[in-house]
Amino acid sequence: MQQSWIRGAVVSMLLGSDGGSVTANAATPASSGIPLESFVSILERNRASTSDGASSWRSGEQIRLRDIGIAGDAVKARKCLGDALRVFSRGFPTVQSNTCVSVDVIADEVHVSYRVLDPRIWPRRADAELSLGLIHGICARYGVTKDAFIDLSFEHEADRAMRSLARHLGLTPRFGAETNRIILPASVLWNTRRDPNADDDVAAYGKRLDAALHELRNATPVSQRVCELILAGMDRGMVNQAAVASEMGMSERSLRRALAHEDQPFHDLLAECRRSVGLAQLVRTDRLFSEIALALGYSDQTAFSRAFSRWYGASPRELRRIGTEAVRVMT
Repeated sequence: MQQSWIRGAVVSMLLGSDGGSVTANAATPASSGIPLESFVSILERNRASTSDGASSWRSGEQIRLRDIGIAGDAVKARKCLGDALRVFSRGFPTVQSNTCVSVDVIADEVHVSYRVLDPRIWPRRADAELSLGLIHGICARYGVTKDAFIDLSFEHEADRAMRSLARHLGLTPRFGAETNRIILPASVLWNTRRDPNADDDVAAYGKRLDAALHELRNATPVSQRVCELILAGMDRGMVNQAAVASEMGMSERSLRRALAHEDQPFHDLLAECRRSVGLAQLVRTDRLFSEIALALGYSDQTAFSRAFSRWYGASPRELRRIGTEAVRVMT
C-alpha cells in the first residue's frame, strides 16, 4: 500500500512552518504535497496542545476554498449547494489520496461523509473534525446554519473536547461511529449561494477539474487505484477482482495485465488491505470477529483467523488482547 498524501495551499495555511518542514514524497503524483500521515499527526499534536476543544472544527470552517486547489475553485462556482457538495466529493482526490468523501440522499436526509481509508493513519480526531468543519463551511456559504444539523457523528471516541465542540455546534455529536458524517435535511441541497460576486464560470472550472482528475488518474499506479477501491469497498462487500475491475471501467483481463506490468497481483493487494484493515478493526474496535471477517470478504471466521495467525503469529483474539501498542511493535 503506497503512502497517502495531501497537497494544496491548505497544508501550509494550517501547519505553517511545520508543513514546510515535512518532506514531500516525489514518488507520488502529489510531489507538491506532503504525506497524509504527517499532516494528520501534526493536526493531532496541535489539537492536544490547546484547551479549545472546538479549534479543529473552527479551523475547518475557516478554510478558503481556493486553498484546496481546483476542486475548491470548482465548488465555489456552483450556485446550488447540492451541486457544490457533489463537485467537492468528486474533486477531493485531487486534494488528498486514500480518502472517501460521499454525498448520499436517503429519504428526506442528505448524508455527507468523510473517512480516511488508509488504516495505518491513526489517531485522526483532529483531521475528522477539521474536514467536517470544512464541509459545514461549504454549507454555510449556501445559508445552512448549525441548527439545521439532524445528526453529527465521528469514528473516534469522545474525549475532553466533546463539551467544547458540542457548545460550538449546538448539539452533542455521536462517537465511535463507522464514519465521520453530517446529516442535514435534503431540502438544503436546493439552497443557493449567498455570495453575489462569486465566479459563475461553471463550465470552465468543471473542465479544469476533469483535466486534473484525468491527469491524476494517469499518474497514479494502477495498483494504488486498486487499493483505494478495495479499502473503500470493504464493509460493502466489494472486495473481489470483478467488482474492482468494473469500478475502474476495465475488464478483469485488462486489470490483471495492468497489475502484472507493475508486478502487483490482485491477490497480494487484497491480502495487504485485509491485513491492515483487519488489524485496525481488531485493536481499535470491539466488533465481533465474525463481523470483521465478513467485512473483509472472508468466507467464514475460520479463514479470517487462519490468515491473521499466519501473518502475525498470533490469533485475532490475542491481537485484540495485546492492543495497539504491542501490535505497533509487531508491525
